[in-house]
Amino acid sequence: MSDKKALTAGSRTGAASKAAAAGLKKNQPPKPDKPKDTRSHEQIKSDVVKNRDSLAQTLDAIEFKLNIPKRAKYETAQLKAKVLALREENPAALVAGIAGVAALVGTGIFFGVRSATRR
Repeated sequence: MSDKKALTAGSRTGAASKAAAAGLKKNQPPKPDKPKDTRSHEQIKSDVVKNRDSLAQTLDAIEFKLNIPKRAKYETAQLKAKVLALREENPAALVAGIAGVAALVGTGIFFGVRSATRR
C-alpha cells in the first residue's frame, strides 16, 4: 500500500513540475524573429571555407604552443640559422662570442672548484 502512495505521490509531483514548467514558459517574453540570411549559396560556401581555414590556423597555433618538443626543435633550428648567418656575415664576431662564452664557463668552473676546495 505504501508503494501505491509513493507512486501516486511521484506522479503528482511530476505533473506539478510539468505544470510549473509550462507556467514558466508562458511568462517568458516572446523570442525575437531571426533575421533572414540573404547570402547566396556561394557566399555561404566561401564563409565556411574561410572559417575552416581560420580554425585550422588557430588549432595549429595551439598545438605548436603546447607541443614542447616541437617548439624546442624549432628554437634550435632558429638558433642554428642565426649562428650560420653570423658565420657568413661576420666570422670574427662569432669567434669573439665563442671565446666569451668559453671564458665565462672557465671562470665559473674555476670559482666552483676553488670554493669546493676551501671548505
